[in-house]
Amino acid sequence: MRKAVRRRGQLALIGVIALASALIALASMQSPQPRVAYERGHLQFAQLIHIARACMASSRCTMDRLRTMLGLLEQLNETYPLYMYPTHVVRAPTPGAVSIRRKVVTIINETVFEVETLAGWERVIARVEVTCTAGRTYTKQVGRRLYTLLEVRIRYVHVYSSPSFNVTLCPALRAPRGAADLKRLSACEWRVGIPLELAERTGARLAYRLVDEFGIPVLVLVKA
Repeated sequence: MRKAVRRRGQLALIGVIALASALIALASMQSPQPRVAYERGHLQFAQLIHIARACMASSRCTMDRLRTMLGLLEQLNETYPLYMYPTHVVRAPTPGAVSIRRKVVTIINETVFEVETLAGWERVIARVEVTCTAGRTYTKQVGRRLYTLLEVRIRYVHVYSSPSFNVTLCPALRAPRGAADLKRLSACEWRVGIPLELAERTGARLAYRLVDEFGIPVLVLVKA
């Protein structure tokens, strides 16, 4: 009885080995067919963010200017095949959106591209947001001149979103005109003293311009 069971087990093992050998032989007869997939999306999305920032750093970022800058990227694609996805401009940041709630003023500038990827139409968005809250006034002596400064608390962020990444940055700010005070309180929070004598007045609003590390003008806007 035991010999019969052992013999059946041996025959089953031989059968498994024979089947495995046949499958290996069959697979070896088929020539390999490699497939090539181009990973291009995240590089193109990052380049679109660079274009949006460069446009905002210019004097005026309009739909036409964005399309022109996008056309230069498409020329590069034709010269050096970058395998870019078709892209078009949906929204330009000029003039931007302004909302006022009591003493808090929020300015949002947003650039939006639509990209036709393998998954369908996707959006790449570069959003720049400034929130300004006015505070006390004080004086500051600069050279021989005495300025009256309005203290403004600012939150300044860049938000980049795409199918490949979602990033929030807190760029550094600088005051191109030396009369202003500028102090970083945290990653995205600043305290700015804007000289009222140098601020622009439009109706019930006061505006003063800073610049971020990418060369983008940053409008500090408060109620007069």
